[in-house]
Amino acid sequence: MRIGLIAEGFINNDLDHNFGLMSSWLTRCAGLKYDLLCFGESFAQGFDALTWQPERDVEIALLQNNSHIQKLSETAHACQTGIGFGYIEREEKYFFSSYMVISNQGKQLINFRRVSPGWKERVSDPDICLEGNAFGSFHLEGKNIGIAICGDLWHDELLEKFCEQETDLLLWPLYINYSPEDWFGGEREEYAKRVAALNRPILMINSLSDAPEKAYGGAYVFENGIVKQELALGQSGILTVTI
Repeated sequence: MRIGLIAEGFINNDLDHNFGLMSSWLTRCAGLKYDLLCFGESFAQGFDALTWQPERDVEIALLQNNSHIQKLSETAHACQTGIGFGYIEREEKYFFSSYMVISNQGKQLINFRRVSPGWKERVSDPDICLEGNAFGSFHLEGKNIGIAICGDLWHDELLEKFCEQETDLLLWPLYINYSPEDWFGGEREEYAKRVAALNRPILMINSLSDAPEKAYGGAYVFENGIVKQELALGQSGILTVTI
């Protein structure tokens, strides 16, 4: 299996730009035998897109059948390449931090909802912004693949549940804004050690952002407490992983 981890820059609240980037990567990688291209947490709207005012955020969050998602699914099918991306999801009046994976046939393989609460620290109504309650996985090219979003792996009780999953690898889309100095000064190794207990490849995907708390991109493969592959923090582009 060939997976591309893509560190790319989003623009907050610019769906045309962000979905356009994902579509262009699908087109660029068509015919290069990638089974899946993966983007970071909340990439579709941008990590800082929400206002935390439900009456306004209802226009920002996306339904699963949103027209942008449908068009991206058509592009995935046309390019014969799967794609995964984070987005703020709406179902009825409720909001979730979710990650959708679409197959090379344009079909939804999984819609995973973040199970940890860290994404909604500023929310005024915790009964509207919710966590998911399922630790699902999906099958692709003979592999069983799990997903965790950002802080999901930093809660001991949740980490135990992910350890119990019988998956071959785990996608870890996130948004981190460490400076390169802090990241290479020790945080990089802390992340590798944190997920060592999972005993399988962990594929980390970050984004780039020029927001006040700047994010520097990068993509990593952690396994057994060490860095196996990296597109170093501070870089954009694609890290190719063969499993």
